[in-house]
Amino acid sequence: MEVLDPLLVASESPELGSLPLAGQVARLRELEGAMRRLEAELACTVAAVAAAGAFEDDGHSSMRSLLRAELRWSEGEITHRICTGALAESLPDVFAALAAGEIGVAQARDLARAHANPRCGDQLRDHVQLLLGYARRMEFADFHRCVRRWELLADADGAHRDAEAAHETRNATLQERDGVGYLSGHGGALDTAEMREIWDQFAQAEFLADLDVATAQLAARGGTGSAPLPRTDGQRRWDALVNIFRTAAGQPADATLPEPTLNIVMDLTTFEDALAQLQLLPNLAAYPFEPAEVPFAHRRSETTGGVLVDPLHAVRAAMFGHVRRVLLDGAGNVIDLGRRRRLFTGAAREAVMLHSTRCIWPGCPTPAGRCDADHTHPWQHGGVTAPTNGAPMCPRHDRMKNRGYRVVRDADGVWHTYRPDGTEIGEAAA
Repeated sequence: MEVLDPLLVASESPELGSLPLAGQVARLRELEGAMRRLEAELACTVAAVAAAGAFEDDGHSSMRSLLRAELRWSEGEITHRICTGALAESLPDVFAALAAGEIGVAQARDLARAHANPRCGDQLRDHVQLLLGYARRMEFADFHRCVRRWELLADADGAHRDAEAAHETRNATLQERDGVGYLSGHGGALDTAEMREIWDQFAQAEFLADLDVATAQLAARGGTGSAPLPRTDGQRRWDALVNIFRTAAGQPADATLPEPTLNIVMDLTTFEDALAQLQLLPNLAAYPFEPAEVPFAHRRSETTGGVLVDPLHAVRAAMFGHVRRVLLDGAGNVIDLGRRRRLFTGAAREAVMLHSTRCIWPGCPTPAGRCDADHTHPWQHGGVTAPTNGAPMCPRHDRMKNRGYRVVRDADGVWHTYRPDGTEIGEAAA
């Protein structure tokens, strides 16, 4: 069998070497479509062979044993394809979307994992079309968060038990071996979110310090060329962690420690459900109106950094003042300040940053904490200074709007970025 050198193929193939970027992306899409169809056929074949029980002919005790022996698959590959095969039988729409190339392999595997959840997998049928729509439109990280959010809300009791268990079994270790320090631990999501908020703030301070050093070096050279940051992101985060410990050690024993502000975003329906479970819901019969239930697509219980939080834990934390809760209505709105202000400030800026955990530009992983609160429809062209017209965007991609690029948020809350010629980044040509 001929072995192909991928670099040689890429350099010698006229279809890749001479085509513009759009043509090369089209080829990538073609190959991705073939991989999706192949994955669907693999999962279907695995399911068929398992159902027939043919693996027993060679003395294998299970389909897993056959796949280990014959195909040398890893345990992860075997699990993914068995779960995807089971998904094909129970929810053929998902399988058909994978076979047609409409959703990716990772998206199908994530849905298959949720379907295999013994506590709530049988409920997936009720919301599969909603999640399929997300799978077709969203980047994987955002889609994965939606699936985990669905599991959290579909299995509220089980998720609460898991959260309680994570808190009860919390542990942390800091060890030194052969001159290298190792930090590891685990605990509850709410504690993790609070610690990450503190850690991110310290890491941002380290980043600004590095930026000052690089700026000074650049100025010393007359402002020409470039000056790299002296530390990597990983190095800054470790140094930030060391500074957290040193700052804590420098506090007097009787000092009142500052409490970080941790935003937990919850929709009204989820918040009221949690209050009801805690037997804290007031008598709504006294109110002249009944609030409309928030659609499942807008149900949330998470930090602004994207950490999913058990609703019961979130409500308890809100009661004791450790968090600031942000309640969303059915349309996902927080506040609206109109057009009187040019810049997003105070609560308005915070509301804008709730729209995404990262820069909304396709493929950009910059955390929202390092982004600007930007007008999606430019203020100078009539855009209002309101959270519905804002989103976190990093400085690099903020400048792209001056080159004719346009960002739009649709009715489902999905962001779309259009090139100057009107085509959409990340959207296949019709």
